[in-house]
Amino acid sequence: MDKSLLVKLLLITFTASFFVPEVAARKKKEKEEAVSVILYLNKVANANDNSKGMVIKGYLRSAIVNDPTFFEVSETPNGERIRYISEDIDSLVVMDSLKYVKRKCKGMGFMAGGPKIRWVRAEYEGRGIDVYSAFFITQERVNNITTVRQSISYFFSIDKDIAIWVSSEYVSGPYVLGAQGANRKQMAYYFSKIYDYQEFATRIKAKELTGMMTIVKAWDTEYGSVPVKRISGKMKVDQQGVQETITVVSGAKSSSWKRMKNEVVFPQYMRTIQLGVSPAIAPWSRNIKHDGTGYKMYIPPISIYTDICFMDFSKLGSIGYLFGATYSKYGYNWQWDNGYGLKTKETSSNRFDICAGLSWHLTLCRNFEAYARVMIDLGVTGNRTTDQESGEKMISESKMNTNVGVIATAGLRYYFCRSVGVYVEGGRDIGYASAGLSFRF
Repeated sequence: MDKSLLVKLLLITFTASFFVPEVAARKKKEKEEAVSVILYLNKVANANDNSKGMVIKGYLRSAIVNDPTFFEVSETPNGERIRYISEDIDSLVVMDSLKYVKRKCKGMGFMAGGPKIRWVRAEYEGRGIDVYSAFFITQERVNNITTVRQSISYFFSIDKDIAIWVSSEYVSGPYVLGAQGANRKQMAYYFSKIYDYQEFATRIKAKELTGMMTIVKAWDTEYGSVPVKRISGKMKVDQQGVQETITVVSGAKSSSWKRMKNEVVFPQYMRTIQLGVSPAIAPWSRNIKHDGTGYKMYIPPISIYTDICFMDFSKLGSIGYLFGATYSKYGYNWQWDNGYGLKTKETSSNRFDICAGLSWHLTLCRNFEAYARVMIDLGVTGNRTTDQESGEKMISESKMNTNVGVIATAGLRYYFCRSVGVYVEGGRDIGYASAGLSFRF
């Protein structure tokens, strides 16, 4: 056998033995980490979306956090995502056991605000009392230190009345189970001030009953089958029995503008990194102080941008905040008379730009979007001027210059696979136009 052919066969065998298990292991990990979901659509969704059925099975690709307005589901753990808006969904079941429903909830305290329909997880559904939980991620800034916290808030609902907040605790993730901490003070207030169960509230204060589910089950056993004792004036008529009609009320909202036929290219929480190059340095970016001749471009603008979506309006597009940096180098010649005749000076300029701003993205079709950006740009230019004949450095003209400006661009971006795509954009930028690769995470 030809030695070169033998080497090729050995190389192919080695490559296959290395990559095939790696790919299999990655797919296995994706499947293990995937969150299975079953969506139960309401009649509004079935009528407007032409869905094949009232039940959608797949994998959840968006977070149930901070009152989500939509859920993204794919048939496979890493497949194309299909967006279902909140108004089109009756309920969903995550990982075969965690049931999520829409309920009207109200916080407590001066800053709580009014009642709000939100997605909650059904923790307990008894004869007379139900317990729900909602997952939140909050950001706090104290003494220039930013802390991100994950918490679960718990709500009680008696006789399908409005669900009222009774306790919260910090957790490690959205699907934590069996960690219901009891805020005895708030629970005693709930049973004595919102409802008339004074003796039961006293037992809670005295620590006779400890733990949230212990308290809930004790109330359900003693009072779940008897008429509810509400305190006059504490529960308005429109707050009683509201839970039975929540899906109808939510589904009746006019929200056709939210519905998407294609996967949103830049959904909420999506991050991108964009690497590109421009064919030339724009005149407004050259910062030439003299009547120069012989302009030369040594390095065209090379840029890197990162873009993070923080607001998603579905069909109307999404908004992100971005940061970027660009490097370019150019040079030019100019004449200077020092009293002994004209001398040709050569200036080379290294320009470094840092910019930050906002972007707006509009999905055109699957994996294809248009976007626009507006940024504040800080440009720093380092000039080095030498005599063309002697090569001597001219100190008075070799210095750093800074300038602040506004960058406005528009472009198109297409992803030919899940995470990698190409883009082209133009406008008032460091260069006339640019193109390159885009990566999303």
